[in-house]
Amino acid sequence: MSRKKDFSEVCVLAEEFSHENGILKRENNTIEPLPCTLLPSPVPAKLLRFVENIQADFNLLYHKVSLDHEFIESILKHVIPQDDYTAHLWKIYMNTRSEGVLQGVFLGLTRSDYMLHLDPAKERSNPTLAQRLLHTEQASAFAPDFSGENSWPNLSVRQVELNFIATSFGGLAQRMVLQHRLALSLCGFPPSAGERVPDCSAGDKFADALALAQKIYQERRNELCGETGNGSSHPAVLTIVSEQEKNIYDQRVTLSCLLLRHPNIPILVRSFEQFQENSDRLKIDEKRRLFVDGEEIAVVYYRHGYTPEHFSNDEIWNVKYQLERSLAIKCPCIQYMLVNTKLIQAALTKPENLSRFVHPASASYRNLLSTFAAQYPLSEKFGINSLDEINRVVQKCLANPHLYVLKPQREGGGNNYFGEDVPRMLRSVFDNGVSESYVLMERLYPYVVENYILNTPNSTERKKIVGELGIFGAFIGCGEKIFLNEQAGHLLRSKPVEANEGGVAAGFGCLDSPFLV
Repeated sequence: MSRKKDFSEVCVLAEEFSHENGILKRENNTIEPLPCTLLPSPVPAKLLRFVENIQADFNLLYHKVSLDHEFIESILKHVIPQDDYTAHLWKIYMNTRSEGVLQGVFLGLTRSDYMLHLDPAKERSNPTLAQRLLHTEQASAFAPDFSGENSWPNLSVRQVELNFIATSFGGLAQRMVLQHRLALSLCGFPPSAGERVPDCSAGDKFADALALAQKIYQERRNELCGETGNGSSHPAVLTIVSEQEKNIYDQRVTLSCLLLRHPNIPILVRSFEQFQENSDRLKIDEKRRLFVDGEEIAVVYYRHGYTPEHFSNDEIWNVKYQLERSLAIKCPCIQYMLVNTKLIQAALTKPENLSRFVHPASASYRNLLSTFAAQYPLSEKFGINSLDEINRVVQKCLANPHLYVLKPQREGGGNNYFGEDVPRMLRSVFDNGVSESYVLMERLYPYVVENYILNTPNSTERKKIVGELGIFGAFIGCGEKIFLNEQAGHLLRSKPVEANEGGVAAGFGCLDSPFLV
């Protein structure tokens, strides 16, 4: 940072810019700033390009899995008796399946999360690699490298998870680009440095996907209902939210993009509880068209409804069922929710399962397989690992718990076990007979970056952080027919190196942006 300026003043100004850019959350009915890094953090340009290029492959893979009832059932049938939440989802899926699925168009607004894993032993053998990525000032001396050469030989791209529901921070990731370009200028970097913060249009692309789904809904409604005049010419997008939502401003960015780019599409924002309190607000007609407060709904966009706590009673589960059985396009549909589990993800790491959906001679197959971290469901019933394999990995884990993470099989974030908590929880899992509900995964160690975290105490102190890189995806398909399949931008979240969980809205991590190296 070349300018002679009081650094605390720089941080105060950067924090004020973050407020201006809407990097905010709602906490106890008050508006609070979200933590974000002062500067964008170094990320290898070639590896960002790689994960962007394979996002369409992941979108298509999980769409194909969602259509394979036999495969889904073979994996989930063992966990349904133990997990009431998954059992409820399965019941909705089976009920709508037996009733007849009217709406075969599936909309996915996804995010695939990765860590750029640096083996500690390899780091010692090649310290230059870590130094190139240590902090933005140092990284700025190296031009971005998009070449196909193996310029980052000790870094491995490893997928942490794939998210299908309430995929967050697409809106604020778009805002972080401007935030970090401002910060680079504020800190005295040359104008060319801002060009190394890549554009992100996740909010815009999500909005465009919702608009395309609305258009497809109208065409399919007219085809199925045999009419062109009685349906609404502008059916709405219904967003399902939590009444205690912290991450409301990220949600609003996506909706504002939809309103600005597609002003003819009405939007409604409702909670499950509003329908529970007054069931007359939600109506399904004889053709299974969905109406909310008298407005026809084309798309149900869930930003809520992905953990057991979101379904506190049978009335809310019934609201979910009514939405699912309707003609509206769901984002995500119940099939996508069922495949968005750690067990399905673990199953796909096995070549024999992946080849069921992707041709094994294809580049897509090789690329997808290269990103998979080692995962071990703790029961042989799934046919993923043998009992001997499970026993061996459990013994290794008990001896070296720092090399593993224990995760519940369903998505939703958090609830993972690290370090010395892993052996304790492992014993509890087996003692209580719930091994089918957990997955053991190799622990990933991303390279360490030094940066400053704004909107936190001691924001002027340089901190050691690690990042998790997410790639957004937008997908619309109906069976084998694909209407849209693209990567839709990126997200970098970072957390202090000593932190295990990384939820930004929950206060564990911070928003970041890539600085291409």
